Amino acid sequence: MMDGKTALPPGASASPRIGGLRDFLDLLGKHGQCVRWPEPVLPEPDIRNITQAAGRDPLHGPAVLFEHVRGYPGLRVVNGVHGSFTNLALLLGKPKGTSVKELFYEMIGRWGCDRPQLEHVDPAQAPVCEVVVEHDINLYAHIPLYRTNAYDGGFYLAKAAVVSRDPNDPEHFGKQNVGIYRIQIHGPDTLTLLSVPSHDMGRHIMAAEEQGKPLRIAIMLGNHPAIAMLAGTPIPYDESEYAYASQLMGVPLRLTRSGNGVDILADSEFVIEAELLPNQRAFEGPFGEFPGSYSGVRRVPLFRVTRLTHRRAPIFENLYIGGKWTEHDTLIGLNTSAPIYAALKKEFPEVEAVNALYQHGLTAIVAVRNRFAGFAKSVAMRALGTPHGLMYLKNLIMVDADVDPFDLNEVMWALSTRTRANDIIVIPNTAMIIIDPAAEVPGKGHHLIIDATSFMPPDPMGSDAKLVRPPSGPLIDELARRLARLRQEANA
Repeated sequence: MMDGKTALPPGASASPRIGGLRDFLDLLGKHGQCVRWPEPVLPEPDIRNITQAAGRDPLHGPAVLFEHVRGYPGLRVVNGVHGSFTNLALLLGKPKGTSVKELFYEMIGRWGCDRPQLEHVDPAQAPVCEVVVEHDINLYAHIPLYRTNAYDGGFYLAKAAVVSRDPNDPEHFGKQNVGIYRIQIHGPDTLTLLSVPSHDMGRHIMAAEEQGKPLRIAIMLGNHPAIAMLAGTPIPYDESEYAYASQLMGVPLRLTRSGNGVDILADSEFVIEAELLPNQRAFEGPFGEFPGSYSGVRRVPLFRVTRLTHRRAPIFENLYIGGKWTEHDTLIGLNTSAPIYAALKKEFPEVEAVNALYQHGLTAIVAVRNRFAGFAKSVAMRALGTPHGLMYLKNLIMVDADVDPFDLNEVMWALSTRTRANDIIVIPNTAMIIIDPAAEVPGKGHHLIIDATSFMPPDPMGSDAKLVRPPSGPLIDELARRLARLRQEANA
């Protein structure tokens, strides 16, 4: 295993040189993973329906590019860019058919921010500044907006990366946050942004309002695919998402300066610049969220748009979110797993893998080599103390190192054969995300730990507790890959 401070492992594949969304769509197209929808579509319900159909296959589903959107001549929409693990494999320079487990270890081998490659270009040379709108701003006229789900309270930007500087330390590059937050458009030049105090953006809003300092943000749409992943990833407050994204790709990432003074991607499709209206709130919601339910209506911070820039013939990138498995889960699943793994691995070398793919880690599975009886429960408690675990790790399943946490058949076997009643721990009245549909009080919930690891002394042992140990390890993994290649050759 490797932490974020080590070089790439020998033989690790290099990512392709991708400057932005358009380069990635070209790459996906070459591999049959980007479909150009041939007919004109209505923003609603056509885009929603087609995107949902494409997302039924989380392993191989394609991106879908809509080039003829009724009511928006010359504007394009793309969904499903991160909609499958095949698309993620291509992003990382891995072949189609790479397993989720292999992608996890590939990402772990690249994880960190100590080797960033960032290039800065003059705004006048940045493609995102090809068109500048500073007066009579009307978001409805420039962006092909539509409701993600039928009963959403309005038009949402569901895949925007928002950049903001720490009001108390604005020159600190690492404290400049890049995050994905849901954004509702309220008028031609007004919008709301939902965050919570545990989020970096929430900290910035609180500091600005409490101390009377301005907060200016840049909302990037249609971004480099690595930034879209890292913007939804829990990393330390003073470390840069840009640095992590460039290190993940192993190739330079191009930045420029927005008109209101934050660092933005030079090759994004749109940038909306806005400023916080201090202590002003507007009703936001409902919105079909990632747990698969509509969130309630809340009063959230209000922003006024001050400037809009975009590329010529821009592409509005969005995603479908709102039930069971969607692009949201593929987008952030592996990069949610990585920082939890990195935090645990520092203190517990016995941790083998973390699968936090499910609904942003509301349910996660951790594989660990049991050191002694009760050891896995201690690791679970540490996982709950990570930045992500604090608000998201609602259900945590601990399995042995010989169980693949990315294979739910193996996980269910462990649950069936290795769990006793006293291996289940419930911690009530703890912090939880406000959009958990099971919460009786928004923002409070429980943590559930299920220890499905092997029994060790002084645990009492059953009469038939000696388990069969089938062959496993690198040799079996390589044999499985060879069988897959032989099957592909036979079907070619």
